[in-house]
Amino acid sequence: MMRNLLWGLLLAVGLAQGNTLSTRPPVELNISSGLEPVCFYEDKRYSKGAVISVGDRLLVCEREKSFEQNGRLSWHPFPLKEGSKP
Repeated sequence: MMRNLLWGLLLAVGLAQGNTLSTRPPVELNISSGLEPVCFYEDKRYSKGAVISVGDRLLVCEREKSFEQNGRLSWHPFPLKEGSKP
């Protein structure tokens, strides 16, 4: 009985101080596991800067909006120099 009372008192003091007791193991998150922005084409993932050929056009995987630093990616026409052909 005294042991249970002591345990309850320690638990109450710990909770009052903002400390919690947990028997669960810590959870680790690997945030680089597929959460980075990518472009998709034919069920394949492409990273920023990837260039693909679709028909007679070249497309590059770039930021969807030019002002975003870490936003979504989308396919854009690949910029070619004047007079050059894909």
